[in-house]
Amino acid sequence: FRSVLDAQIIQLAWRIYRTIGLKDLTVQINSVGDENCRPQYVSALKEYFEMHENKLCKDCKRRLTRNPLRILDCKEEKCQRVASEAPQFLDHLCEECSVHFKNVLEYLDELGIPYELNASLVRGLDYYTKTAFEIWPSKTSAQSALGGGGRYDNLLEMLGGQSKPAVGFAGGIERVIMAIQEQNIDIPQVRKADVFLAQLSEMAKKKSLKVFEELRDA
Repeated sequence: FRSVLDAQIIQLAWRIYRTIGLKDLTVQINSVGDENCRPQYVSALKEYFEMHENKLCKDCKRRLTRNPLRILDCKEEKCQRVASEAPQFLDHLCEECSVHFKNVLEYLDELGIPYELNASLVRGLDYYTKTAFEIWPSKTSAQSALGGGGRYDNLLEMLGGQSKPAVGFAGGIERVIMAIQEQNIDIPQVRKADVFLAQLSEMAKKKSLKVFEELRDA
C-alpha cells in the first residue's frame, strides 16, 4: 500500500514539472532502507571510506565520524570518484525494504515515468526511510534538481507525535525558473477575471456564497 503512495507522489511531482512545459526530465531514485538495515549499511560504508580517507575533502573527513551517508552526496569531484566505488544501499536492504522498492519501480514502469537508479542519492537524516527521489531537468547533476522527496515514516515520532507513515516532496522554485529560462519556455499570461462579484448588503453577502461556488464550478 505504501509503495503505491510513493509512486503517486513521484507522479504528482512529475506532472507538475511536465505541465509547466519542462522537457528531458528524469527521476533519480534510490532506497535508504530503514532502522533495520541502515545500520549495517552505514557500518560497511564507514569501513570503505576509512580505507580511502586520504582522498576525501576536509568536510567529508568530518562526515566520516558523524554521518558517512553525507559523503555520498558530496559535490567535490575527488569525493565523487571515491563514492562511485562505495558499497551500494540496494545490496544491503532487508527483505521488507527490498520488496517495497521493487514495487515502487514497478508502479513507475506502469505509469511510464522514466527513472534511473542513483546509488549516490541519500538522505542524511534518520527520519527518512525507504524511497528517496529527485527530479532532474537533465542527466547533469544533483545541483540542478528541480525538487525531491521520499518517505519519512519516523519524522512525526521524532517530533513527539504518534508514529505515522508519511511521504512527500518539495520543489526548488529558483531552479525551476532557471530551467524554464534555459529551455526557453513561454509561460502564458494569467487570465484576467471574466466575472467580478460585488456584495452590496448583508443579505447579498449570504447569497453570494452560493453564487461563488456556482461560478467556481462553471
